[in-house]
Amino acid sequence: MNEQKIECKMGCWEHHPAPTSKVEIPSAYLLPMGIPPKLLSALQVENKPAKRYVILTYQATNCYVEHIYGGHTDSFWVYSALIDHFSVAIHLIGCDLGSDDSYPVYGLLLDQQEDQIWLGQYRHLKAFLKTWREYAYPEPVLTPEQREQIQKNVQKFYQELRQNPEKFPQLSAQEFGEIVQARMKRQEEAICAITQYLDQHISDALSLAERRLNAAKNNEDHQIIRYLDSLIYRLKHQQN
Repeated sequence: MNEQKIECKMGCWEHHPAPTSKVEIPSAYLLPMGIPPKLLSALQVENKPAKRYVILTYQATNCYVEHIYGGHTDSFWVYSALIDHFSVAIHLIGCDLGSDDSYPVYGLLLDQQEDQIWLGQYRHLKAFLKTWREYAYPEPVLTPEQREQIQKNVQKFYQELRQNPEKFPQLSAQEFGEIVQARMKRQEEAICAITQYLDQHISDALSLAERRLNAAKNNEDHQIIRYLDSLIYRLKHQQN
């Protein structure tokens, strides 16, 4: 896809190629499946042009979701339905996406526009997301007066919030409970949809696992052999 960013400089038009995950991330690996249905909606990410790219890792004892507007922790169970599924896990061997004891070395970059999942080093994914933010949502050029007015508006809002809390009523316990139940239902539906989608790729994943297992045996890579044996055993146990 040849996407262009167009800017006017000194009366002339300059064309700048928009960043794409294929050309901007060193050694990025494209997973052979699209983004499972309901995955990102369950992780509270809308399908908007500015949120085309989303990074998934594990941080702060939970799934960590990042896009150009920032990051947030979200459902581990939805995240686990993706990365622990055999069809995805076979591609993540040796790639640390983060744990309770380690910062992520790798991450998954989801491209909503192209329906793709890329695996790459986390530092490269972060750098790419910064590039995408500067392209898709550049910081506006503000005068000192405009910046000062924005700060005053923010201060005024917080002051009003403190002085007139009744204008911003809190949810009742019942309303909060209903929201929690509705979200849990969406997550359960997402986990089922993710699993059903990835199950369609098990046959190809098994073929890849067998090739990697044979290569590991030829190279006497016992760590990979043990991991693949465990992965295949878990799959067969789940199927039974």
